[in-house]
Amino acid sequence: MRLTAEQAAAVLACTGDDEALGAALSALEENEEVYSRACETDKAWDPIHCAIAPEGDEAAWPARGVIGGARKLQEDDDESWVTHLDPAEVAEVAEYLAVLSDEEFSRAYAVMPEELRNPEYGPDEEGYALGWLAGVRTFFADAASAKEHVVFSVGF
Repeated sequence: MRLTAEQAAAVLACTGDDEALGAALSALEENEEVYSRACETDKAWDPIHCAIAPEGDEAAWPARGVIGGARKLQEDDDESWVTHLDPAEVAEVAEYLAVLSDEEFSRAYAVMPEELRNPEYGPDEEGYALGWLAGVRTFFADAASAKEHVVFSVGF
């Protein structure tokens, strides 16, 4: 989700309190204006992240920021994953995505470590991830232009 400073402050105030964090995110997701600026990735977030940042938190910046954000906000990452980027970090990720070509993504996808590959790994999943990546690029470009925060969330 693309968030204003005020909206992000409310989310950041819940860092480490997973129940409060979940409630804050739910409230934002129910806000039509906020949700209209969100970016869905369906299940493509996983192959995108595993291809461009296979080392997870240890991956190079800003590649790891595309899905992994700059900081985790939840305490228990077995149930959900919630990450945050401030406007400066959003700008860095947007710049990275602007120069990441589909061919470069495909090369990264092709050498994704086997232990990170989904059962669906292959040309269909690669195409699926590339399709969603196009929207992620636009999302980050728009967030950077508006100097907004980004919060990524997924429930397992």
